[in-house]
Amino acid sequence: TVTEVAPAIEALRRTMDKIHRDRDIVIDVMADPSAKFRGERQDLEEMAGNLVDNACKWAASRVFIEVLLEPPVEPGAGRRLRIVVDDDGRGLSAAERAQVSRRGQRLDESKPGSGLGLSIVAELAALYGGSLSLGNAPIGGLRAELVLPAV
Repeated sequence: TVTEVAPAIEALRRTMDKIHRDRDIVIDVMADPSAKFRGERQDLEEMAGNLVDNACKWAASRVFIEVLLEPPVEPGAGRRLRIVVDDDGRGLSAAERAQVSRRGQRLDESKPGSGLGLSIVAELAALYGGSLSLGNAPIGGLRAELVLPAV
């Protein structure tokens, strides 16, 4: 199954605008229009949706989503899709990033959630041969990078 990524991400942006409208979060998207995910649309929406929703919950005022299509890393390998979600919130330390990636782990009970989102994203990405990594965003908060197979 092949899923066009840009329309799915744009639909997700519109949904998150509505869900988080009371917080006045600006969600910017820069997506390669030719990017296609080698997988089911609902799986892409589940993974990206969790990341963008988390970013919106923790952002001070801005979330940036970037979709990149990357060449194969080695001969015979397929192209890769990289979805980067940055927020301008407080971010997480390396120890906190390791903790939130574990199933059911939450650092802050003040925001709604089950503590399952990031572990679901990581497990689903792994089923597709992809990965999830967390780091520091250039705009000040958390960066979540989802790497998946592309067409």
